[in-house]
Amino acid sequence: MSETVIGPSNPLLADGATALEAGHADEGVRLTLEGLKVPTPVRDMAAAHANLCAGYVLLHRLDEALIHCNTAIELDERNWRAYNNRAAVLDARGLYDQAIADVEKGLKISPDSAILQKSLKIIYSNKHAAHTHSKRASDA
Repeated sequence: MSETVIGPSNPLLADGATALEAGHADEGVRLTLEGLKVPTPVRDMAAAHANLCAGYVLLHRLDEALIHCNTAIELDERNWRAYNNRAAVLDARGLYDQAIADVEKGLKISPDSAILQKSLKIIYSNKHAAHTHSKRASDA
């Protein structure tokens, strides 16, 4: 007898992702952490950790964000969103070249991703602005 399962395998993770997409970082992180307490397939766990990374970036908790991005990549190195999210952490820390390298890794996985293309433009813009600011400060 076969059964068809309808709906997400882990509703807490799904609700956490929905909350994060709606900009409710605190609630998204809380729900996702609760969801990770339930046995979950590895691919879903990797996505959950990538979501936690994004949530912690939104909360400006970069150390925690980085831990979850790294965990997501360890669990599923084909998760381009984890590379994109880790790039956001690196960009926020001024580690532009490392951030660019992560976006480029993501683009090898998902070459047509508009999200990754946008992230790359933002990082290059931030790198240019930081270089310009640094040059002005040294010229003063």
